[in-house]
Amino acid sequence: MSRHYIRHPSEIPIQIVLGGQPHAHRMSNVSLGGLCIHTHHCLPNNTEIIIRIPLLMPEFSATGRVCWCHYQAQEDALLGICFSDEETAFAVRMVEQVCHIESYRQQTARKKGINYSSEEAAAEWIARYAHHFASAPGSDQS
Repeated sequence: MSRHYIRHPSEIPIQIVLGGQPHAHRMSNVSLGGLCIHTHHCLPNNTEIIIRIPLLMPEFSATGRVCWCHYQAQEDALLGICFSDEETAFAVRMVEQVCHIESYRQQTARKKGINYSSEEAAAEWIARYAHHFASAPGSDQS
């Protein structure tokens, strides 16, 4: 199977909402095509779910569906979530960048004692790291 999108590692906290109940997970990677999440239990393919990224204010939320799930060990699985349209997937990538910028801002304060505003941290992070991210939907297709 060939990849349509480049995957970018990410470990940000994420919630899957099933039956109105949020379940905490960690993302494994993200691409324009969707997300891969560490989980303990597989879900059936085509199960519609809501994902939330509680790190952000306001909280980011999107609807997706289970595309695949693979057990790696007895209680360790990777769950692939696809989105119905490229716009939602691109929005997730933008949210990931915001999470990276916030993490960069916090690390800079902790390690260097520099307290950037969100705008200052964004400007510096973009100058240093944005070239690793796609600039438009579909631009990093392989």
